[in-house]
Amino acid sequence: MAQLGKRPDYLLGNTLNDLFMSLPKSEIQQIAYEVHAECTRRGITYIDDDNTMRVIPLMLRPTLINPVQRSYFHYVSLQVIDALKKLCARYIIDPQVRRLLPLREDEEEWLLSAWGKGVPRFHTTISRLDANTDFTADDWREDFQFFEANSVGIGGLHYTTISEKIILEVVGPRLKRLDPELYLEPNDDTRDLLLDELKLHARAIGRPRCNIALLDDPKNVGGITEYPHLAEYFRCRGHETVVADPRLLHLCDDEIHFRDLPIDVIYRDIDMKQCIEIEKSEGKDLSAIRTAFQRNQVISSLAGDFDHKSCWEIFTDDRFGHFFTPAQWRIFNRHILWTRLIRETKCTQESGRTIDLVPYIRDRREFLVIKPNRQFGGVGVTIGPETSQSRWESVIEEAVSHPYTYVVQRYTPVHSNQFPVLHPNGDVTSEEFYVNSGFYVTAKAISLIGRASKKSVVNVAQAGGLTTVLMILDQQRL
Repeated sequence: MAQLGKRPDYLLGNTLNDLFMSLPKSEIQQIAYEVHAECTRRGITYIDDDNTMRVIPLMLRPTLINPVQRSYFHYVSLQVIDALKKLCARYIIDPQVRRLLPLREDEEEWLLSAWGKGVPRFHTTISRLDANTDFTADDWREDFQFFEANSVGIGGLHYTTISEKIILEVVGPRLKRLDPELYLEPNDDTRDLLLDELKLHARAIGRPRCNIALLDDPKNVGGITEYPHLAEYFRCRGHETVVADPRLLHLCDDEIHFRDLPIDVIYRDIDMKQCIEIEKSEGKDLSAIRTAFQRNQVISSLAGDFDHKSCWEIFTDDRFGHFFTPAQWRIFNRHILWTRLIRETKCTQESGRTIDLVPYIRDRREFLVIKPNRQFGGVGVTIGPETSQSRWESVIEEAVSHPYTYVVQRYTPVHSNQFPVLHPNGDVTSEEFYVNSGFYVTAKAISLIGRASKKSVVNVAQAGGLTTVLMILDQQRL
C-alpha cells in the first residue's frame, strides 16, 4: 500500500518496481500471462530472419516520466529533427557535407533526379531519435545523449501505443489498488501523430483527400509486422489506406496509383538503396516512386535518407556550427555523442584538440564504440569496453580498408533498470535490463517507447523487448 506521510517518488530508483514486486506471486504470474496474450492478439510481433514470427517481450511494469521531462524531451528532439531535415539540401550544395554523408554514385544520381531542381518549400520527415536516457536520475537533463536517428520506415508506431494500452489495462488497476494516489496516463497516440502528419502534408501539397500508401517491400525477410495494423487504423478514421509493394505503383492519367486506388501521400519503409536494387536486379520500373518524390508526395522525404550515423559528426564539429541556430548548437553540445566517420584524417576530439583519428581510435578502445554507418537493427556494433584489443584492432582494419563506411562514437554506459520477470518454472524475480528510449516527435507532441535487453546493444532485432513509458501525474497539482 501507499506509504503514510511522505508520498513515494516513483521516478526515483526502483520504487515502482518494488511496488509491483509486492504483488502476490500468483497475481504476477497472471499478469504475465495476460500481457503475453494481449501482445499476441494485438500484433506486438516481429519476424526474424528465418521468417519465424515471435511475440516481442513486453516488460511487465512501465517506466515513468513527468510532464516537465516530456516537455523538455519534446523541445530538444524538435531541434535535432529540424537540423536533420536540412541535411539533404546541404548535401546538394556543400562538398564538405557530401564527404561526411557519403552516397554511392548511383544513389547520388537517383537523389538528384528524384529531389528535383529545387528544395521543396514544405517537406516532411518522420523520425525516431534513439537515446540513452535515465528518467530517474537527479540530473536527467544532463544525463541523456542521442545515439542515432532513424528517419525511413521507423519501427514501433503501432507497438508504442498498443503496448501502453496493454500495460494500462492489465497492470494499471493492480498498481492503483496498491497505491490509490498513483495516477498514470498514456502519451499521445503515435498512430494519430503519424496520421496528423500525413494529413497536414497532404493539405500542404494540395491533396486534402489523403489516400495513403504504406510502402513496404514484401520481399524483405524479417522485421516489423505493424503496417497492416496501421492501415486498418487509418481506414477506420476515414482514409483509404493500402500496404503497397513499390513495384506495383504506377502512373495513370498523370496520377500515382496502387492498383485502382489513386494515392495522395506515401509513407515509406524503403530507402534509395532498395529502390535502386529493385530497378537494377529485377529490372522493375520505379518511375512512379521517383515521380512521387519529385512531387513531394513521400514521407519521409529524401531528407530521411541522410539519417547516417555520421550526421552526428556534422552536429559535433565546430566547422559546421554556422549551419544551425545557437539554440540547436547548445543542444548538440549537451546531448549529441561525439562521432566521427572513420578514415585516415586529422580531426578534433571533444575538447577541440586536433587528433590523428585512426591512432586515436586504436589507443582509446575503452572509451569508444565502432558502428557501421548505415546499418540498422544493432548489426555490427562493436563496444570498446566489451571487446578485446585484438578484436578491436581487426575492426579498425576493416573500417580503414573501407573508409567512410564506419563511424566511431564516444562510449557512454547504457542505463539499466530492474524489471519483474516470470520464468518458465513459475518463479518471479526482479532482474537488471539495459534500456534505451525512442522519441517520436512532431510539432504537436511527443511519444516514447522504451526498449530493454540483457545485451548492451538494445534492439528488438537483437532479441530485445519493449518497455512502456507512461506519464505520472501529481494529483495534488491537478
